[in-house]
Amino acid sequence: MASHPVRAAALAALTLFAVAACAESTDSRDGGSSADRPPAEQPRDAAPESTTDDTDTDDTDAAEDQDLAPSEAPREPDPEPAPEPEGAGGDADDAWCSPDALTAAVHPLDAGAGGRHAALVLTNSSDAGCRTQGWPGLQLAAGDGDSIPTTTVRDDSESPRPLTVEPGRSVWAQLHWTVVPGDENPANGPCGPEPASIEVIPPDEYGATTADWSLGAVCGEGRIETLPLAAGEGPG
Repeated sequence: MASHPVRAAALAALTLFAVAACAESTDSRDGGSSADRPPAEQPRDAAPESTTDDTDTDDTDAAEDQDLAPSEAPREPDPEPAPEPEGAGGDADDAWCSPDALTAAVHPLDAGAGGRHAALVLTNSSDAGCRTQGWPGLQLAAGDGDSIPTTTVRDDSESPRPLTVEPGRSVWAQLHWTVVPGDENPANGPCGPEPASIEVIPPDEYGATTADWSLGAVCGEGRIETLPLAAGEGPG
């Protein structure tokens, strides 16, 4: 019966030795402590964690996108061009208005002290539209058809515009002249023969169309100032 305590003591000693061996195996199995071992390798398909603040990155990207993006502000509509007067805007497909296509007339306008004004109206009497632009040429004529000295002066206070003259439509130019004798006229006599007609040469043409003239003599050696042709039939 005395062998039982001895056996118990031997079993206890073996147990302590086994515990100590396990502890030593845990501390030194890989040649160092757990603090010295490298961390576990991440899976190859795992995305690396960002080292920057996500909020700041998003704000910066948004700011850059805003700088590069076109403006979203609504665009103001372009102003509509002012309508042109009837007959304005020459059509390049139309032929130039020839003397044969036009009839001419002269209508008196308000007169000033020593000066006279008239509207020279050219009407398209043909069956096709035509185009014109600029100043007409003028030549006064006596009742017998003889030419009277005439000087046509272009008044460039207004710019010429391309015009389309449809059949039955008209263009006009304002004329101005003086009835006060000058140095070239007799002091106590008329300014020259009284015209009976005026020949009108359309712009870019050589021939003339004729209108009656009942507005008296033109002083200054037949000097007549004319504005460029404009759409319409003149005042009134």
